[in-house]
Amino acid sequence: MVKRCAHGTCNSDDRYPERVQGVKFLPFPKPKSNLKKCLKWIKACNRPSYQLNIHTITRNTYVCSKVR
Repeated sequence: MVKRCAHGTCNSDDRYPERVQGVKFLPFPKPKSNLKKCLKWIKACNRPSYQLNIHTITRNTYVCSKVR
């Protein structure tokens, strides 16, 4: 599965090695096991709720370590 960053307008995607040199992908906290932390991460990602919410988080949802 492709790893893509869920944060705002970040374009980190492991299909494009030139964009992710030195970048690590961190898995999103799972809503069932850590709801409070998951909600904080969702808010920090600054995306519309229809794009990123507790129902759209899967084991393939990531945030990258790239600092903007």
